[in-house]
Formats: sequence, C-alpha cells, structure tokens
Amino acid sequence: MVIRHVQPSDLAAVMTLAAEVLGPERAGPFVRSHLERHHLLIADADEAVAGVLAYRTDWFQCTLVSLVCVREDSRRRGVARALFKAVEQMSPSPRLFSSTEETNAVSIQMHTALGFSPSGYIDNLPQGYRELLFYKRLAP
Repeated sequence: MVIRHVQPSDLAAVMTLAAEVLGPERAGPFVRSHLERHHLLIADADEAVAGVLAYRTDWFQCTLVSLVCVREDSRRRGVARALFKAVEQMSPSPRLFSSTEETNAVSIQMHTALGFSPSGYIDNLPQGYRELLFYKRLAP
C-alpha cells in the first residue's frame, strides 16, 4: 500500500468514497476545495483507491482531519492507520484533531486505537448528532 496525493485518474474513486460520507451533493465541492490546497491523500492498494483522507492545516493553527473513508472491502487492514500516519508526518503543527459523529462507534474505536484523546464536541449541527472532537499531540 502506498500513501500519496491524489492524481486525476483517482478522482472518480475519491468522489465515490467522499459521497459515502458526505452525500453526493456535498462531495464534489469538498473534494475540489481540498484538491486545490493539495490536502487530499489516498491509500493506493494494488493500483486501486482503498481509502481517502482530507485534511486542513489552518484550523486554529492546528491540523484537522476533515474526512477519512476506507473502501468497505479494505477495512480493518491498516488503511486508515497508514493515512493518519502520513498526515501526522506532514503536519506543520504538533496538534492534530479529527472528529466523528457520536453514533459512529467504529470511528470512535479507531480514533482511540490511533492514540487520540477526546477533546470535546459540537452540538446543534444539521445532522442532529453531536460531532465528537479528538486530539493527538504529535512529536516535534
């Protein structure tokens, strides 16, 4: 598995994965905005997109993972771990944040396994669920 930035030939697979989490109407603008900043990584497994991670480095002077999605047939194989490791290595800040809905038990468990700690939550979002924030201090 290789972690790399998105190439034009990856876009259809990235859009499909992003749409699974964000919905088809939000996936296009989201992916385009992260592409423009070069803040979109994929896990390339056997020349296929196994997972995608979008991040930003301007969130309160910290790095925030704004999307992580792994293809269903590639889950529980270290894809998300490899994507997070890559963003940790390129983060300009020693503070890494990520989030998930309070109903996503698998994601909560993954964040814990990756060394994240609970950092708070956001209420009153349109989807009706709390968004749980996670924090990880990176080595300088």
